Amino acid sequence: MIQKEDDSAKGVAMKNKHKSKRRHPVIRSLKKQAPRRNSPKRKKIPSAAPSGSIEEWLRTLTKPYVIHENLPPHAPEQTGQEYPSRQKEPELPVPPESQAALPFIAHKNLRVLLVTPFFRTNHTVGGQSIPEALRLLVKELIVIKAYEGFTDALTRLQPDLLLLLGGTEVMISTDLETIRDSGIPAAVWMDDENGVTDSQRWMAQTFDYVFTQHHAHLCIYQETLGCLNVHYLPFPADPEVFPPRKSGEYERCDILIIGDAERSREEYIRVIRDFSTDLKLLAIGKGWEPFSVKTVPCSAEDGLQKVYNRANMIIQWDPVQRRVFEAAACGVFQLAEASADLFRYMNASIDVVPFQNAAELGTRLTYYTDQVDQRRLIASQALWNTHYEYSPLHMVIELLRIIISTSS
Repeated sequence: MIQKEDDSAKGVAMKNKHKSKRRHPVIRSLKKQAPRRNSPKRKKIPSAAPSGSIEEWLRTLTKPYVIHENLPPHAPEQTGQEYPSRQKEPELPVPPESQAALPFIAHKNLRVLLVTPFFRTNHTVGGQSIPEALRLLVKELIVIKAYEGFTDALTRLQPDLLLLLGGTEVMISTDLETIRDSGIPAAVWMDDENGVTDSQRWMAQTFDYVFTQHHAHLCIYQETLGCLNVHYLPFPADPEVFPPRKSGEYERCDILIIGDAERSREEYIRVIRDFSTDLKLLAIGKGWEPFSVKTVPCSAEDGLQKVYNRANMIIQWDPVQRRVFEAAACGVFQLAEASADLFRYMNASIDVVPFQNAAELGTRLTYYTDQVDQRRLIASQALWNTHYEYSPLHMVIELLRIIISTSS
């Protein structure tokens, strides 16, 4: 039974084999009509064996290519055909030596000892923005607090520059003597926007460089105290502390006034009250109780930042430049009384609008209240400049530039 099945399977396989050799009648007819092509003969590969010596054969293999000046590299050589001459590639300039190409930056080699206020005040000088800017500019930065006897670190570390921020702490006489006798250049960036205190007067005579918050204080340090290197340099606004923030409608005010309600400013107050009968007013300063204007207490930077961002417009007289910078960092439109401090770093009618008297203040109020786009444009320009014109980095660069240029 098994043998019979094998024989039948073998027969089927032979039948399929003969069937697979049969061609379709159309294919058979086309094949008969097509002429038979003679397959080309294969070219023989020439023998690589040298006919002469080994040296001659190697020379034939290493024969250099001939470059035709009148032919592009991709074109075949043809007789009787002219080609334009090939242009030579321009020579690359030779780079100068690395040391000669880079300018010498003196502050990059400085080791700076920065002394910050020991106690945190309501308005911390510079915050973290000044130390962070210094770290980017100098070789080494060491930060310590202004505790009693901090000059021990000055003697031990021997920095290239001592920089004291604030100058509000009362320094003991031994620390001042150590600074004076150390021979190390010493600078103090005074926090004297509210006036020069007795301790600051005493301290300023010890330091080689004094930086003040008001132009009016220059004569105090120079003429009264005999300081040689005195410069006006306001503290910058820290963009991390004073960013633009959106406030709720119930929190917002139409006009925020920054300044004291003194007798000399009664004309300003009268113009504002006549103009803003239906507007919401807030004030930062002293003496506003008789005028029925709500004052805002600002106990810390965070509270001041919130007050700035609540205002649609800010009016400042006797402006402290740092306050103007902070309001600009919050992206708020400002009207400020014209002063020598104001135009040292800010541009009139570009990032702040100045006024000189009550009549100009009334004109500016009337015009800019309706010009919303103009207010937004000026506030945006001031916000931009707090990052790229009078930022903490720019102010620290200016401080180092003054110290290096006057010491050389």
